[in-house]
Amino acid sequence: MHDIKERRAKSGLRGITRFYAVQMLYQAEMQGKSIDSLIKDTVSSAEIVLSEDITISGIDIEFFKLLLNTVKENATEIDDVISKHMSDKWKIDRLDKVMKNILRLGVAELLYLKEIPANVIFNEYIEISKSFFEKDDVSFVNGLLNSVSKS
Repeated sequence: MHDIKERRAKSGLRGITRFYAVQMLYQAEMQGKSIDSLIKDTVSSAEIVLSEDITISGIDIEFFKLLLNTVKENATEIDDVISKHMSDKWKIDRLDKVMKNILRLGVAELLYLKEIPANVIFNEYIEISKSFFEKDDVSFVNGLLNSVSKS
């Protein structure tokens, strides 16, 4: 029983960490910051804004570093995989920046963090996308991640 509670707590913390990672990658892209500077800044203070009234302090720093470093070290391949699984009419540069970073993180986990089950990755990034987008865009995230996992 104790193990189940511990796993659920860790899972919840990782979900919040993923949400924060999306926000930080977006911020880096908008402000021209490097991923290394994001990691450095986050180690000292992490505040996740869920809504006007709700903020959360504290994330899984090691998992956060792993996510961002995985994206940084494999950015070209990750973007190539996303592009390969998109319609010929769309280019990755046309994607909304939040959408692009949700996909980058999801694809990074699918390709490089093999110890995390694909269904967990799908669920996490679908839930994150629901915070930002309407149903069609959420379905797009689901479809693309599903397509990547099958190839």
